[in-house]
Amino acid sequence: MKGARIAIFGAIVVAAMGFLLFKTLGTQAGVYYVTVDEFLADPHPGTVRLSGWVEDGSIERRAGGLRLAFSIRDEAGAQRIRVVYDAAKAGGRIPDTFQEGSPVVITGQLEPDGTFRATQLLAKCPSKYEAADPAGHPASESP
Repeated sequence: MKGARIAIFGAIVVAAMGFLLFKTLGTQAGVYYVTVDEFLADPHPGTVRLSGWVEDGSIERRAGGLRLAFSIRDEAGAQRIRVVYDAAKAGGRIPDTFQEGSPVVITGQLEPDGTFRATQLLAKCPSKYEAADPAGHPASESP
């Protein structure tokens, strides 16, 4: 009888810990980031990690180049979000690979006016490799 009580108590403790862990991590626990179209379909309150591409012609540098305003778009280019990033508040660095058309991951929050205020900016490095020609020829020749 004593063993059954211990087993029941243990099961209750394990279930409670599992519930608390799930509530603490939330439903986005396994998701590294959301895409622009996913975010616009279901805007998340609080801090979000968002992935997209820097829209061509959208970069504005302000405050000596340390404050950026730009738009990121989804892969199809159909949806976009305006982003403001203050590098001075985030450690004073803008990634060297940050440029128009580059893939980025930003962390921040959506403001009431619809602007995404980023506190972290990561510019992904575009692939420097080209796919091989199906016939086996190199994509380009060396001089």
